[in-house]
Amino acid sequence: MGDLRRTLSRTFAGLAAAGLALGPPAPAAGDSGSSALTESHVRPPPRGQSYLQYGVAFTVEGVAAPGPICSETVNPCILGSGAGITIRVGWRPTEDFYIGGAYEFSKQDPNKLYRLGILQQARAELRHYFPNGRSTAPFALVGLGLAAYGNEWTVDTWGPAAALGGGVEVELSGKAMLGVSLGYRPVYLHAFVDSSTLSHESGIAHFVGLELALEAQDAL
Repeated sequence: MGDLRRTLSRTFAGLAAAGLALGPPAPAAGDSGSSALTESHVRPPPRGQSYLQYGVAFTVEGVAAPGPICSETVNPCILGSGAGITIRVGWRPTEDFYIGGAYEFSKQDPNKLYRLGILQQARAELRHYFPNGRSTAPFALVGLGLAAYGNEWTVDTWGPAAALGGGVEVELSGKAMLGVSLGYRPVYLHAFVDSSTLSHESGIAHFVGLELALEAQDAL
């Protein structure tokens, strides 16, 4: 009888131990995947850091219509298409926005009426990005500033300038970006007389600008 009691007690003890072994395992000390996943649905993502963004761009300034600066009775036209360099610096407060300034100079084709026709532009610019979680982000841009045109860096005529367009920015390694943009740039130029004593009326010249930019970011 004693042997039977000892046998039954051993059997019940073994079944109890097996039940504990088959129960749900306790979470490991370093396993926080499920808790982190739950918190990610509760907490909003942290706000992005602001950056100083700057760089240079190769710019093509195509003249879509020179306006009254080139009348039909005066040929050739003193303002033709050209290309140049843009220097840009600005503030990137969030991933979505860029606020900055740009200085651009481009050599335009003056059709031999100037020795060196230089168009200078200074603009305040705003970009709105459309982040999509990838390294490539499209953006829209607007700008407003002043422009001047003359022979060999002189100012023969000037006036307000604007910009409206869009582009794509590709993030490279080390907080470097490569950007391509296309924009419409109207420039109002005042009436003037050039060095050849030819008169040019005031009016709006219409440009189409194409840019290939390389920019970098520094955390603020």
